[in-house]
Formats: sequence, C-alpha cells, structure tokens
Amino acid sequence: MGIPSPHDQPRTGADTRSVCVVIPIPDDPPWELFDAIPASIPIIVSDDSDGRLAPPPRPNVHYFDYAAQQRYAGRHYAAMPHKSAASRNIGHYIAYREGFDVVVALDYDCGTRPGWLAEHLQALTKVVDAPALAPVAQDGWVNSIDSQFADGSPAYARGYPYERRSAEAAAVRPAVATGEVKLNMGVWERILDLNGVDKLHGGEPGNPGSPATATTVASGHLPLCGMNTAFAAEIIPAYYFLPDLWVDRWQLSRHDDIWGGYVVQTLMNLRGDLVTFGRPVVEHTKQTRLERVVVLEQWMHLMSMPFYDLVDAAAAEVEPGEYADMFAAFVDRYRHEVDRSRAPSHYRSVYRELGEWMQRWAEAFR
Repeated sequence: MGIPSPHDQPRTGADTRSVCVVIPIPDDPPWELFDAIPASIPIIVSDDSDGRLAPPPRPNVHYFDYAAQQRYAGRHYAAMPHKSAASRNIGHYIAYREGFDVVVALDYDCGTRPGWLAEHLQALTKVVDAPALAPVAQDGWVNSIDSQFADGSPAYARGYPYERRSAEAAAVRPAVATGEVKLNMGVWERILDLNGVDKLHGGEPGNPGSPATATTVASGHLPLCGMNTAFAAEIIPAYYFLPDLWVDRWQLSRHDDIWGGYVVQTLMNLRGDLVTFGRPVVEHTKQTRLERVVVLEQWMHLMSMPFYDLVDAAAAEVEPGEYADMFAAFVDRYRHEVDRSRAPSHYRSVYRELGEWMQRWAEAFR
C-alpha cells in the first residue's frame, strides 16, 4: 500500500503546491484513461472492490482496501461510506491528513488528456474582478451544461432541480467576482452527466457546449459533479460526499456529490471563496443502464428541495471561519433543523441518518 507523502513530490517551476489524485475504483479500470497524470503525482485509490483489484501497471499508486482504510482512519472509519461514489471520502481524508495542498478527484471511467492537470491547477487561483461569470437563474442555480437534445430542448446537468427549470430568462448578475477559487469542476463529453430520465426520453447530447471552452465563475449554486474536480485541501472538512441510503427498500442514490456539493458551496459562500467550472474536459466513457439510473435517482428528485431548505436554514446560523469549524457548526444546526422539520416522516428519517453520517465526518477533523 504505502502512504503517499507530499514531501516526496518534486517541486518544479513557480507552482510549489503539492498535488494528489483520488480515484474510487470498484473494479479494474483501463489504466490508459489516466495517462495524462504525471508519474510524479501520487494516485490514492479508494478500493471499493475490497482487495480484488489487480496490481496497478504504473508506479506511485496507493491502494486502500477496507482493511487499509480502517487501519488508517481508526475510529473515524465509521465516517467512510462504501459501494457508491461516496467511497472517495477516505481518499480525501488521507490526502488532507498527509498534508497535500491540492486534491484532484477523478472517476475511474473518465479519460484524462494532455494539459488536464495544469488546467485544474491554473483555475485554483485568486480572482479579482473576474470577467467570466456564469449566468445565474433568478433562483440562484447555475447550469454547467450549454447543450440541447435533438428536439431543441435544453439539457441540464444532473442534480439541477426540476423545480427550478423555467422558460424565464436567466438573471445575469454583474460580471464581477472577487475572491479565491478553492474548487474547480471540469466538465465531460461523450457521455454527459445528466439526469437519467432526461436521457431516457431525450437521448445523449454528447457535447457539453460552451462551458467546455472556458473556465467560468459560478456565482450561484452549481450541481457539483465529483467526476472531474480539483480543490484546495483546506475545504475537505466541509466537503463530504453523502452515502447511499434506503427509503424502506428503495435506494436513494446519485445524490452524493450533488447534496454534499450544495453544502460545501453554501459554506464557501459564507467565506467569499469561489467555485469555477468548465475546463478541463474529460471523456466520460461509461453509461449505467438508464432504467436503473432513473430508479436510483427517484428519491433524490423527491427529497432535494426539502434538503436544500434544511441546509439553508442551518447555514444561516454559521459564522465564517475555518472549514472544519464551519462544518461542525453547520451539522449541529442541521440536526436541529431536521428535528423541527415538518417534512414527511420518511424524509425526516433519511435526513436524520445523513446528519449522523455528517456528524461522524465532522468529528474526524476535530
């Protein structure tokens, strides 16, 4: 296994930030997808096969199966979900504890390209009077897709609320943003990350459109997909991918990065830290059977808006500060808001369980 260390990473040029890549892998991937990751950059693999992966065909790859995760995290292993995209939390935790400056998150079915890492690092910088500001809908949401289906209807990124889709023109905020970019989301082509029901009826647009041509500041809430992102390690205590849960025997899934992304963006807004999206682009190579995706997303769509209301109410009581402190305060208020919520009882049960998971994550950084 080995433990990756930022001290082993050679520093070249003016950018001296240490970097690692985190990939959750449930089965052996085609490793050529990652050819644009330099050999000097360690790859932390959250082994969601629990030890069945073949040895990697490249150096500087660190596998953490469940036993290795437990040895590393100790009692905080209880905050680490498995068998979903939320399995990547352990990799972020390791990167944070080992002292890396920047973490780049990648999915195992996404192909990197020359310049991929440099574009991510270039995006993580200080922004003053940024000229490129994404159009923000009147309700504060930003769509990371600028593409259409064959019938001419607009495509929306997975997680963009159906309740917020409208024919009304977007209200564009003044094209000025001041702050530091702490998170950049690259987009995807070939297989776009859309809601399953949209693809089931509309097909596959394949091209993300104009977001792929530039890096743009998202001044509202972005449906934050975790497939191709880079972020300052300091936000990790507030950036938690939420686990899959069950509503009776119906799985709640594909909300992990979207709901966790809503939380971290809300806390970033309190500090004035910025999120950008657009470049770099990866090729997304795998589409889960759409009928299954639609089933997995059902409860996400039904429960999203009440969840966001809980997050907003809780965050309103949080003071800006260090991310670990903000997240701990947020979780305390969130759990209080769940207890007083008037949402249906089965909704409250899920929100309460998510609060327990978030509490364990908060304790991992205290």
